[in-house]
Amino acid sequence: MKRLASILAAALFTLTACAPAAETATAETLPETEATAEPTSEPAAAETGPLYTYSHRYAQDVVYDVMPALNDQLNHIGTNVYKNDLNAGQVSLFYSCDDWCLADPYVTSNAVYLLTLNRDSENKIIALSPDGTKTHEIPFDSYASTVVLYSDRYFYCIGGLAPYDTASGFRLDLQTGETTPWDLPAETAAAPDAAGNFAVTARLISDHPVPFTSDPEIADALLQNSMLEYDLTDTTTGKPTTKIAEFPYNGADDGSGYVYYTYLGKSGDDFYFTGEHSRSEEEGIKMFVLRVGSDGTQEDLGLMVNVSLRDLRQNGELQWLFAMSSNPGTLTVYDLQGTQIARVDPPAGEFFTGMHCEHCVQSVTDSLNRIDGVSARVDLNKSCAEISLDREIGEDILICAVEKAGFLVESIQS
Repeated sequence: MKRLASILAAALFTLTACAPAAETATAETLPETEATAEPTSEPAAAETGPLYTYSHRYAQDVVYDVMPALNDQLNHIGTNVYKNDLNAGQVSLFYSCDDWCLADPYVTSNAVYLLTLNRDSENKIIALSPDGTKTHEIPFDSYASTVVLYSDRYFYCIGGLAPYDTASGFRLDLQTGETTPWDLPAETAAAPDAAGNFAVTARLISDHPVPFTSDPEIADALLQNSMLEYDLTDTTTGKPTTKIAEFPYNGADDGSGYVYYTYLGKSGDDFYFTGEHSRSEEEGIKMFVLRVGSDGTQEDLGLMVNVSLRDLRQNGELQWLFAMSSNPGTLTVYDLQGTQIARVDPPAGEFFTGMHCEHCVQSVTDSLNRIDGVSARVDLNKSCAEISLDREIGEDILICAVEKAGFLVESIQS
């Protein structure tokens, strides 16, 4: 049995302690694409409120932290949610339950939603009012579907992604619990952000229909000739409307190495992508930032670092970039012109990682090992997971499992 090994290094911080081939567009406005599900008998209601993304919970004056409740033997006995009032400088217990909950709550203008990750019982969404009172529950399997965007009324969820699966999505009504298909193109590979009332999505552009075979050699050959196109997508219909940019799926050879592009965020009319430049063994990997204007023009910010670049947002918009070195853990902040504006060194003798205790280790281990074909061993001291695979599994699936445990993936090494 062929076994593959990968290393997932946990982030140096944690947000809480996680059909026929589509035609690519030649103009800015895209043609309609094939839907992945049969339309509902009645058209889905248009989204009327703002769309929120993963980082929205940090854009408020009040931040909610979800922490595991442990007994004296460090066994998990439930979850505590703490309310941090940043203006008053006060922290208070907001809600407690016996469930194991996802580390990041979904915060709207009028509610806080928790997703449970129970191992031995049915999972659900717990809806809380602003005063911490539970208002209702909705059945929801957090292991089968991922919430990629949300609003005051709906969760936008994806249960499969290209290229190794056919994308399937649905919209969940947070008041009634009813679901309607979110008719994304079958080739959708990600939905990383929101732009106003539109979703930012990425879809595979290939001569071969999805899903791709799990045979690594065949799949790699197909992906070598494929592109990843980023679009603005109508959240109501699920159809891409405007092309943002496209990049080679497996990276582009610029003569000195391969460059892999990843979506970073949006600011005003501009979209930002990180470029991971794999050079010689001596030079290692370098990161830079590409800005794509509303007219499609691309501009390199001239920023080149040898650690991962991440986004810092305000009111959902990208405002700054930051990089954190692994030794000694120095945080460097840049503006959107690529200029360094701050540098923060950690206190002497301290080193920050995403995982702090054996409970963190168990959370990541359990989440990874629930994937069929995965055997994971998590090292607390190194803040990484060593993974053995007995079949081909997409990196996005592994990353999603780690994020569901409440952590971010810094890098993957084969």
